[in-house]
Amino acid sequence: MRALQTSAAGHGLVVQEGGDPSAPAFVLVHGIGMSHRYLRPLAEHLERANHVLVPDLPGFGSSPRPAEVLGIAEHAAVVAALVTDRGLDKPVLIGQSMGCQVVVEVLAANPGLASAAVLIGPVVDPEARSATRQALRLLRDGRHEPARVNAIVSADYLRTGPRRYGATVPHMLGYRIEDRIRDVGEPVLVVRGEHDPIAPARWVRDLAQAAPRGTSAEVPGGGHNAMYASPELVGDLCRAVTC
Repeated sequence: MRALQTSAAGHGLVVQEGGDPSAPAFVLVHGIGMSHRYLRPLAEHLERANHVLVPDLPGFGSSPRPAEVLGIAEHAAVVAALVTDRGLDKPVLIGQSMGCQVVVEVLAANPGLASAAVLIGPVVDPEARSATRQALRLLRDGRHEPARVNAIVSADYLRTGPRRYGATVPHMLGYRIEDRIRDVGEPVLVVRGEHDPIAPARWVRDLAQAAPRGTSAEVPGGGHNAMYASPELVGDLCRAVTC
């Protein structure tokens, strides 16, 4: 994959791009405080037969930091503009954690822009809609993750910094994905790792049922970052979502 510097919706953006530009496209959207790095194994699997873009959202990873912290709708506007500006023809949007909120908002606000969505480890479960409960679940999840992805998470969080991370948390907690997903007409696949404490099985099942065209799947042995430990399995699920 190669890095390109661009802009979307008035924000500077660093995007990882790979694969055949003439092939069906996937756009991968990371979670809070993260970057493209933990999505790379999935992106590299997908790029073997597809066009893949993985932006670092404004303020995260290698992308410039805007003066104001962006909310979910603003991040969604950036992703939607990226899809349009790059001339992507109905890509599949893949979100992880807070990235699921961004993807759902993109589709709800822009019907027909994408062909489908895959939501991996979506947040926020209404039973844990507080910063403390989310933090405790995140700590529990570390036991089910490969050491390498735990290292990436820690490094990306440090790079984001406590101020920007903390200022983003209220936007994540306040977004009702379970309501907004009802406005998504495209197929939606909701995926969780078997041991993911952040996206419990009941929550994933309920979220999939709330989507007009929703289904769910579970990755054996996986945690919150199931796409890192099992990129081939998750990648195959992503490719099958439009079939």
